[in-house]
Amino acid sequence: MENEIKYSMLIIVSTLSWGVTFPLIKISLEYMSPVIFLSVRFGISSLLMLPFIKRPWNLSGIREGFIAGFFLFTGYYFQTVGLYYTTPAISGLITGLYVVLVPVISFAFLRLKVSSMDWISVMIALTGLIIISGGQLSNSSVQFGDILTLICAVGYALQMIYVARHSHIDTVKFTFFQMLAVFAFSTLLIPSFKIYSDLTLPIVIFSVLFTAAFAGVLAYFLVNKALIYVKPEKAGIIMVSEPVFAAIFSVIITGIPLSIYTIIGGSLMVAAMFLTVYDQHRIRRTDNAMIP
Repeated sequence: MENEIKYSMLIIVSTLSWGVTFPLIKISLEYMSPVIFLSVRFGISSLLMLPFIKRPWNLSGIREGFIAGFFLFTGYYFQTVGLYYTTPAISGLITGLYVVLVPVISFAFLRLKVSSMDWISVMIALTGLIIISGGQLSNSSVQFGDILTLICAVGYALQMIYVARHSHIDTVKFTFFQMLAVFAFSTLLIPSFKIYSDLTLPIVIFSVLFTAAFAGVLAYFLVNKALIYVKPEKAGIIMVSEPVFAAIFSVIITGIPLSIYTIIGGSLMVAAMFLTVYDQHRIRRTDNAMIP
């Protein structure tokens, strides 16, 4: 029990750090192109992980790592570019929809069974998204950012599904090649967005290092270590709080207030995420009970 409490706290710290990244990146994007930010961030993350990668490097593992990395890049690219146009609070909320999208995409492409609770969660989440977007009708740039961020959620969902199907691969190496892939794809697509960069500003330096080292490599390590002692469903419930932390720190750091539409729509979206995680726990508990 003591270990479970201690490692649950580590998951909370990691999730909190992910929430902080939204307003930090939003501020940094005033001084650095989104794609350059991604390239520098994941270049540093890759370098930090490199000393821990033991050889030999299996070619199939590299290939699978880069495929998963492409999905991860899709998530980060559209999230970061979308964050240029929308608020960090809304970005965090829409990004969190990947939790709801995972079972739906699994059904569409893998023909895996989707429970009625999952479909209910999807409808609740979409209702929340419509409410948030409806409150932004007068700002086309925010709506554009919402659409990009929704694509990001699909990318994260695809990455989670792909990683789950390749859980036999060495976790550290698999993650390293995913980060290396995000760095490579980001670098190649730097010309896809207007180029501007100022790496001399303290806020930009701090944001890059924080997202690369603490919210990146260290948070990943802490969560994977914690999952040895904390049940997946409990960890899932804790990590669903990421968009809540994003909204809170958005107000604290950027001073951008939450509209009533964001509060109502966001609450529905977070509720949908909780329902999805709870349903996974219920199904797992039922399946375990049936094992003699």
